[in-house]
Amino acid sequence: MRLSRFLALLTAGLLALAPAPAFAATVLTAPVDVQALHVADTSADLQWSHDLLAEQDVVERKVGGTWTEYARGLFNGITLTGLQRGTTYTFRVYSLPTASSGYVASPPSAPVTFTTLAAPDSTPPTAPSAPLFSSITTNGVSMVWGESTDNVQVGGYHLQQLIGGVWTTIRTADWSSRFYRVTGLTGGTAYTFAVVAFDTNGNLSARSPAATVTTLAYTAAPTCKVQVVLFSPGFLVNVTITNTTAAPVTGWTIGFTLASTAVTYNTFGAILTRSGNTGTLTPNAWSTTISPGGQAMPGFTGGATPFTPPASFTLNGAPCTMA
Repeated sequence: MRLSRFLALLTAGLLALAPAPAFAATVLTAPVDVQALHVADTSADLQWSHDLLAEQDVVERKVGGTWTEYARGLFNGITLTGLQRGTTYTFRVYSLPTASSGYVASPPSAPVTFTTLAAPDSTPPTAPSAPLFSSITTNGVSMVWGESTDNVQVGGYHLQQLIGGVWTTIRTADWSSRFYRVTGLTGGTAYTFAVVAFDTNGNLSARSPAATVTTLAYTAAPTCKVQVVLFSPGFLVNVTITNTTAAPVTGWTIGFTLASTAVTYNTFGAILTRSGNTGTLTPNAWSTTISPGGQAMPGFTGGATPFTPPASFTLNGAPCTMA
């Protein structure tokens, strides 16, 4: 018994001194969607997506059949500069984890190969589409236009207005800003606009087709347009009040029928009150005045069973137009 007990204690001690088994570290996922974008004669953008647990990325370039480090400390992208014209390049990317995280570097991504332009870019972008207009008032209009494409990269857009028979640039926007609101216009007047795109090397596209818009004419009272979106048993009401007068409008009231069984949920841009089978929208304290050419856009959501959406909208007693 003493010998067996001694052997048991000896075995336990040896096991306690033995090193713990090693566990393999988790490998980060290799970067994906590696793309060479905006390839010009001496530059290009390299972009990719990496593992969410990666702390930084390392870009490698293949030179003479050997992968060499090009840059590190990156995060999903790099602009490559100082490239040689008419030269083919191959790159790949791998990711590094945070130190002591229990992860190890990822395998490299699939390589991406591209060839720089043989000369500075001289190809213009495609012409944008004609501007489309919205939120037209007596003194302003909003517009948006279609996107151009380019063999390298669209740099932006010149929004032009035909003034005295001459196309005049009234705004220069970057590639992501294909919208603008023009103000300071005159009521009941036609205006013509077009757009020209430019690329990062200054090449200009053909001018877009021209588009003409006529501002709203001045009226004795503001106008009202109502859109009722139905999704039985619910509804959404959007009201647009436009001050088409030449002076500020102070105070307004939107009246409508609303079944007593209807329930309203959210009201925006106004205060909603009810009495029997009618409803009223009035401005908040901070939105009582609408300047000339300005708009107020109140509304509300609700539902009714049996389904009876609101109707018969009026502005200060005058009928509204249904959109």
